[in-house]
Amino acid sequence: MWFKNLRIYRFTKNIDLSSERLESELAEQSFKPCNNMDFSRYGWVSPLGKDSELFTHSCGGYTMLCARKQEKILPPAAINEMVEEKVTDFESAQSRNIYRKEKLTIKEDVIHTLLPRALTRSSLTYAYIDSKNQLLVVDTASTNKAEEFLEHLRATLGSLPVVPLSCHGDAANIMTHWLKDRMPNGFELDNECELQNPRESKNIVRCKNQELESAEISAHLKAGKRVVQLALIWRDAIRFVIGEDISIKRLRFEEIVQEQAQGEADDRATQFDQDFAVMTLQLHEMIRELIEQFGGPDKED
Repeated sequence: MWFKNLRIYRFTKNIDLSSERLESELAEQSFKPCNNMDFSRYGWVSPLGKDSELFTHSCGGYTMLCARKQEKILPPAAINEMVEEKVTDFESAQSRNIYRKEKLTIKEDVIHTLLPRALTRSSLTYAYIDSKNQLLVVDTASTNKAEEFLEHLRATLGSLPVVPLSCHGDAANIMTHWLKDRMPNGFELDNECELQNPRESKNIVRCKNQELESAEISAHLKAGKRVVQLALIWRDAIRFVIGEDISIKRLRFEEIVQEQAQGEADDRATQFDQDFAVMTLQLHEMIRELIEQFGGPDKED
């Protein structure tokens, strides 16, 4: 349940996000498995899985949601092989070459033949709503996956007035300043960064397991490159890589944090609740400090 990535969105106006409303609306759009002719299905499931029938889990002003996506697995190579076989048979029987439009029709027929027999795979996307700070935090490194989640939540609720979190300061310039001069209180450099030439976007240097205060990194900065991704450690509690769009990936909670959630949990649901409480408390403080260091939220909608 501990989040591994963060894509942060800000609500631009207040809407009813009470647990009662969310439960009712999410239940209407609950997940249903693919039928024979579906390519994919998307719907809401309980964040606690089989341990609960509720579609939300709330704790301390934070509300967890979970979406499940199920997709049919149709390997392109298998489809193309069947199509070529049918095209060969057709051309042999008709004694002529087939047109492109006919080949596309054959491909559609092949896909519809394979769909009922295709295996499926599922993935879960978690997110939580921070009602007090009007934020929505999605656990994914993928912009497309986050947008898919938001689109489905928007369709479920009728509206979802959110925008990606942005700040007044230029994140790349600020991170470059950190690397050149000094880190802000509470943050330390880790061992990874990505530098980019602002005049040539393809001129990129990626460093891993690298001492970021080395002469080599300094030379790139003196040559005019800016920091577009930077690995940081927040208060000896959380390690992460932050991008110039303020997205966070490879989030890792140190043992000292996870130990705070270890108590006398009688069941999995209680442990989930304890983990969620500790995680959101830590992320709240970290996100707040990051926003402050990047110049505060940009609320121009």
